[in-house]
Order: sequence, then structure tokens, then C-alpha cells
Amino acid sequence: MVLNLREITKENWVDMIDLDISKAQEDYVSLPAEAIAASKFYDYYVNRGIYLENKAVGFIQYYPNYDDGKPNEIFIDQLIIDISQQGKGYGTKAMELLLEEIKQLKGIDSVSICYVEGHDIMKTFFQRFNFKVIEQDEFDETIMELHFSC
Repeated sequence: MVLNLREITKENWVDMIDLDISKAQEDYVSLPAEAIAASKFYDYYVNRGIYLENKAVGFIQYYPNYDDGKPNEIFIDQLIIDISQQGKGYGTKAMELLLEEIKQLKGIDSVSICYVEGHDIMKTFFQRFNFKVIEQDEFDETIMELHFSC
């Protein structure tokens, strides 16, 4: 399996819009079209397509956590695998690639994510990468963090 992450550009953004998730999953993540549109208001958002060879299978969005006053932390806002591609290990491999990409960023020492209560499968998914629960916020979102070793 040759999975890779690619920058979202005007040449491949439609690949992301064509990704599908279940109706139930729509309660927990934004559709790629919404996430990409929102990112255009913030020049520090990073959008990545997840590709198996040349086939789009997912989408990731992350950014420095400036809003929470944590510029040395990356917040992973979206991780989506197309419904037809779920359960094949692509999310795991994409997360491994993403964490390697983030570790290369200058000055970054941690990563945070959140999952909405009820979507508990994501808790165990992120725990596999050593993310730890740190709090539950006012929106019933559980915040998890991963700190990089120096």
C-alpha cells in the first residue's frame, strides 16, 4: 500500500469534495468542502488529501493552535476516510504520515485533537498513537494531546 499525503490545490480539490462519509459521521466532522472553504479565511490552515497511489481516499486538516494561545501545538481539526475505504488501515497509515510531517515543523512540540462524545471509536484510534485525554470542553468534545519527546 503506497499511501501519501498531498497538498490540496486547484488541481485536486474536487477529489476531496467527492469523498463520502456516513450520515452518522456527519455529526462528528465537517465535510471536506466545508473545511476547505473555512480554511480560506486563515492562511495558517493546512489541508492534505490522503491518496492511495493516485486515488483520493481521505482528507486531513490541521493548523497551529493560535486560538488557544498554543502556537507550538498543532491542532488536527479533520480526519476523514471515504466510507468505501474505511476499515482498510488507511486512517492509521495517514495518521502516521501526518505525525511525521508535523514533527518536521519548526518549533512544534505537541499535537492536539478532539472527538465528540458518542464517537468514542476515535478515542481508541488516537490512543494507539499515544494521545492522552486532557479535558472535556463545554461542547461535549474530549480534548486529547500528544507531546513529542525532545
